[in-house]
Amino acid sequence: MVKWIKRAVWLLFIVTIGYLLTASIFSTCYLGEYQYMTASGAAETNVEHTFYIRDAYLQHIVLFLAFSGLLLFFRWKGWQRIFEKKYFGFVICIAVGVLSVLIVAAGQYYPKFDQKHVIEAAAALNEHDHSDFAVGNYLFVFPFQMGVILYYQLLSLLFGNLNYVAFEIVNAVWIVLTVWLFMKIAGLLWEKEKGYETGTAVLCLLFLPYLLYVTFLYGTVVGMAFALLSFYTMLLYERQRKLLWLLISGLSMGIATVVKSNYMIFMIAEIIYLLLGCISDKITNLKKNMPRLLLVAVLLFCFLAGRCGVNAYITRLNDGNEVKGIPMLAWVAMGLQDGKGAPGWYNGYNNGVYIENDYDYDKTQAAVKEEIKRIVTKYPQDITTTISFFVKKVSSQWNNPTFQSLWILEKREGANGLDWLLQGNGRYLYILFVNLLHTWILAGTFMYALFRYKTSSLEEIILPITFIGGFVFHIFWEAEGLYAILYFPLLLPLSICGYGEWKKWLCDSKREIMENGWETEAGKCLKRKLAVGFIITVLVCVGSYTEPFAKMIARNENTGAFDTYTQETVNEEDALPEQ
Repeated sequence: MVKWIKRAVWLLFIVTIGYLLTASIFSTCYLGEYQYMTASGAAETNVEHTFYIRDAYLQHIVLFLAFSGLLLFFRWKGWQRIFEKKYFGFVICIAVGVLSVLIVAAGQYYPKFDQKHVIEAAAALNEHDHSDFAVGNYLFVFPFQMGVILYYQLLSLLFGNLNYVAFEIVNAVWIVLTVWLFMKIAGLLWEKEKGYETGTAVLCLLFLPYLLYVTFLYGTVVGMAFALLSFYTMLLYERQRKLLWLLISGLSMGIATVVKSNYMIFMIAEIIYLLLGCISDKITNLKKNMPRLLLVAVLLFCFLAGRCGVNAYITRLNDGNEVKGIPMLAWVAMGLQDGKGAPGWYNGYNNGVYIENDYDYDKTQAAVKEEIKRIVTKYPQDITTTISFFVKKVSSQWNNPTFQSLWILEKREGANGLDWLLQGNGRYLYILFVNLLHTWILAGTFMYALFRYKTSSLEEIILPITFIGGFVFHIFWEAEGLYAILYFPLLLPLSICGYGEWKKWLCDSKREIMENGWETEAGKCLKRKLAVGFIITVLVCVGSYTEPFAKMIARNENTGAFDTYTQETVNEEDALPEQ
């Protein structure tokens, strides 16, 4: 049973990464400003519009071939000794910390949108101002934000209310811890491959979009640190069965889900992994499985305790009155609608439907269910439109190599130290770099999925299953690059492992040819593989110019912008035509 489940997960992972890799090679998405006319005839600018454009696929192919040649012909012995030194990973972590602090110092940005509401609500609560719980105010509408507000209440007590620069420096600490945990997780998953651990750290340093999130005062980076800490201590617990690791794993995941509910995906993946381990070792083997089941119980207990504790705290602050807020299904309904920026992105529906139903939770829930039913029943009537909707939704969040890292910096009050990055040549070079890096990471991950399909240990499934969970969840939930950044970093250690496997295959093939020539059976087999690979690459490149291919990867190479809808007509039956 476990064997078949593992194969199903791996095949789904191969298909998912293969699709994302293909899309990344031939197309790309960027956020930018876009002017359009409203239904009333007024001009309006959307600052969060997604542009779908053709990518220069040859640069990705050349980069991959050049790097493969480097792996094959470069003498790695000296570099390998450096990579295998334990101190090298710590040097990289220090570099990550220094770079993160420099970003904070250069920007000193005051937060905007939800970040602003969160830290200001934390400051108000510390001053015993509970007005955010008044009908229509922030915590009345979004009580699920209370977890991250509690976190910023604590930081405010330490550093002062609204001390956003100090909060961002604390984010730098969490990012350093995240890099260190990725290193240690890679070290546990591939213990015999010393270079994978430090290679993961180097790739984390190069993954600049996540480093720019040091300025993002939300639950993203702190939640990631605690979720990975739970993964790491779980792997230690699997090896050592120490009660300390069990407690840390459960508490860490509880904290992660409190500060950002999306990390429930990480918790569910961890529970699935533990249950698969129980089945793998025979469910009746209580000696091996009882510790795993105990950890499952601890994870669930910490999650429920955190959720119930926060709800009880909200009720106490609100004079004993329960605060339900907008039903979570509203985000599903919004994720199935068109948005001004891209399909499934924020369009104000969740707030609007709550107001329309007089802030009544039950009436809003019923209205949202009807809206979901209305949308879903239309799918079979127009399959082409439905597929196009989800293709563009997926592409807008997973094929945007910046992951909104520039958008979170733009139009924020602060210093001008990062202006060079937000405009002109700096912006261009940054986008070019992350675009190439995005494809490079996906290529390594795809090779990991192919090479490790049959040889991977059960432990390795934890990262792919978490990524798949996040990918599937956000097919239906509201879409944003802000959400994709929670899961994409999980591919970094997998990508390093994939290139390690690719290097082994290249070197083994080279050694076989040099020793026995091309006319051996192994040589002929290699020639056939190279020929098939070349033919497939050529056919895909030629096919990329066809309209069906362009539609399957959400690319519009003519105008760079399509399917823009006005706010007024976003939920109507007849949408405006393309601008």
